[in-house]
Amino acid sequence: MAKKTVKKRVLRKAGRKRKSKKTDKKKYILIFSIAAAVCLSVIAFFVIKDSFGEAESFESSKYFVKGVDVSHHNPILNWESVLEQGITFAYMKATEGTSHEDRNYRYNYQLARGTNIKVGSYHFYTFGLSGKEQAQHFLKIAKFGSGDMIPAIDVEHSPANIYSKDKDYIKGVIDELKLLENELYEHFGVNPVIYTNKDCYKLYIKGNFPDNLIWMCDLHNEPSDDIKNWRIWQFSHKGELPAVEGHIDLNYYRYSFQDFKELLLP
Repeated sequence: MAKKTVKKRVLRKAGRKRKSKKTDKKKYILIFSIAAAVCLSVIAFFVIKDSFGEAESFESSKYFVKGVDVSHHNPILNWESVLEQGITFAYMKATEGTSHEDRNYRYNYQLARGTNIKVGSYHFYTFGLSGKEQAQHFLKIAKFGSGDMIPAIDVEHSPANIYSKDKDYIKGVIDELKLLENELYEHFGVNPVIYTNKDCYKLYIKGNFPDNLIWMCDLHNEPSDDIKNWRIWQFSHKGELPAVEGHIDLNYYRYSFQDFKELLLP
């Protein structure tokens, strides 16, 4: 009888231990689930915030000179209709790297220049390739005439332009960009505009290109006054215009229509 009682006690203790372990496991799973849900909620909040924070039309009462920029990601536009929307200028992607030509560039340039829209051409700078060769490729493809906008260089991260904290990598990006910039300066007699965003500005542009006007991409805030030479603000990738199918990038020029002439080639 005593042996059976002892055995029952042992079994009850073992049962309590198993239940305790199961309870602890459930607690850990619950805590992990709550933590994961909180993290996902925070991420979702910022994604939604970014999505809803981006403007879809020209609504500023501060800026009056409006512009768009296009590439092969956009259809070939009806530029007469774009002009009717009060658009003053348009930058168009001409080239990328040392061999790529934007497939819509020639058509958009010709059609837009036939209106009163001021047109400009830009080159997408590819990290790791010769700056001089990229400049030569751009000058071979891009079109420029009197009254067109100063050429622009697009400097941003992409699947090809990876982000790295390596100092030698950053120096290489800057050095080749300086060669590209200088080639265009020598050709046109003016410093090209540099398109970039806050991160790339800090990494590659700030302190290295003091004479270049800046075309800043910031989808939520106007460029800081710390960037004294910014002239164009790209404030949306989700712009909607009656004349355009799908989304289009929207821009403001910083100053007046009269001042806008500083961006035009003689």
